[in-house]
Amino acid sequence: MKLPSSPLIVYFIVYSILFLLSIILHFLLLSYISSPLCRTYLIDFCITCILFFIGNHIFSSNNIYDLHWPLVPLICSLYFNFTLNSIEFFPFKCLPLIILISLWSFHLIWQTIFSSNNINNEDRRYQMMRKRYENNFILFAFFALHLLPMFEVLIGSSSIYYIYNNIHIYESLTIMDILLLLIIFSGVLLENIADKQLAAFRRHKKTSREHRFAVLSSGLWKYSRHPNYLGEIIFWWGLFFLGYAYNAPLWCGLGPLLITLMMIFGSIPISEEHLFRTYPDYKFVQKRISMLIPTFGF
Repeated sequence: MKLPSSPLIVYFIVYSILFLLSIILHFLLLSYISSPLCRTYLIDFCITCILFFIGNHIFSSNNIYDLHWPLVPLICSLYFNFTLNSIEFFPFKCLPLIILISLWSFHLIWQTIFSSNNINNEDRRYQMMRKRYENNFILFAFFALHLLPMFEVLIGSSSIYYIYNNIHIYESLTIMDILLLLIIFSGVLLENIADKQLAAFRRHKKTSREHRFAVLSSGLWKYSRHPNYLGEIIFWWGLFFLGYAYNAPLWCGLGPLLITLMMIFGSIPISEEHLFRTYPDYKFVQKRISMLIPTFGF
């Protein structure tokens, strides 16, 4: 039997089945684990293990797990709302946050699904890691490409639980709420615009001989070599500080901290290594433009 290769079809089938499984696990665990947050951790661990098996033993592509990242905050947002606010369908105070998380999530879901036309065309980062770790790649993939991101996104999303659990401690949105929501919005907007500029640049390169060896250094990319990662980092820190305002414990900050470290010491170096090998002139871009935080020429 030939497996489908279309990312849209594969993601839809795999994640629909896992969503139904998550609902079953919720009802099975309901009598044993009272905390929605603890149930979420346990359910997502089971889902992550299944995705690891599917990605490495059925499709031989770790791309399968990529959709997990943008889905977790969105599902957590809905799940915590339904389990903690049974009286109101969507409390008015929660709506701005739900909308921002949805905007962030849908953007990354769309980008993940349509970034390739074949699910078996594994991301070049994973291909590099396969070559680097060879016989130990399966072990590396389980811990570094599945478990670590699982904990990062779950701990980062734990702030949502405390926001919804303590949403009624203030009668209405405070000035601090509005400021932090604006910070989250700025992160979502920054990442969205940066990704759109990058996608447009890549399409242009395919049809232009003159610019086929060029590196994007205009728009937001004129001020930061990785504005999309900067937007991602701002989103997660904004979410944590909003949660902290609603009594989220400090350990929730471990999520955005790990995500920031992953970007700085993992995602960015891997991306820049590829760019430097492909475009030798990239070293001039590195000298001229800040890696992450814009310096505006200073």
